[in-house]
Amino acid sequence: MNDVWEMLSEPFPPEELAWRVEALSKDKRRALVAPYLDARAVLDRLDEVVGIHGWQDTYEVLHTPTNAAGHYAVKCRLTVMDISKEDVGEGDSFKAAFADALLRTAMKFGLGRHLYHLEKQWVDHNPETGLFHPPHTPEVASHKRTPSEAPSRPESTPTPLEAKPEPQELIDRLIERLKEEGLGKQAAQIVMKYGGYGKHPDETRKLYGELRALLKGQAS
Repeated sequence: MNDVWEMLSEPFPPEELAWRVEALSKDKRRALVAPYLDARAVLDRLDEVVGIHGWQDTYEVLHTPTNAAGHYAVKCRLTVMDISKEDVGEGDSFKAAFADALLRTAMKFGLGRHLYHLEKQWVDHNPETGLFHPPHTPEVASHKRTPSEAPSRPESTPTPLEAKPEPQELIDRLIERLKEEGLGKQAAQIVMKYGGYGKHPDETRKLYGELRALLKGQAS
């Protein structure tokens, strides 16, 4: 059992880290960036170490904003090998809140805790596009995976800030429309059922379909 927790706690390789801007210089040409994990990297690590049947996650929406400027709060309960832990995440969208809740809870199992030891760094920033070059990070203890499972990002490729896949953008827009129609609570229940945007494309499509059906039902 100790081997499982050690494997979960292994540092993630640099190519699996993402970076977000926490501050900008006065001319906005330099950005202070901090490392974080994409939720998908956490899900992949769980699948690798304990298998797809060795863990499960459930979510509870604690707060939805009454206007576009509000924030969402979501509680995640993560169970790994019959041990459960909980934490609350927040964000300005369903995606951000669900991901934050998962990452905070997973950190209690050791996943991504090494990020506390990585320093924030100043990098060049393009004020017109919001793009920046990810900083160099030292190699860490390798986790057992093949190059095809974790392809490295070319150093010359700028990283867009908080870029979202198109399906998730569409879902976010649809949720905003549902909130405007007074259906934010019903939409939150549907999203909670899928644990966010779904764990694979089929679930994402089903989520989108149910949200569309909810909106059409309101219009009919």
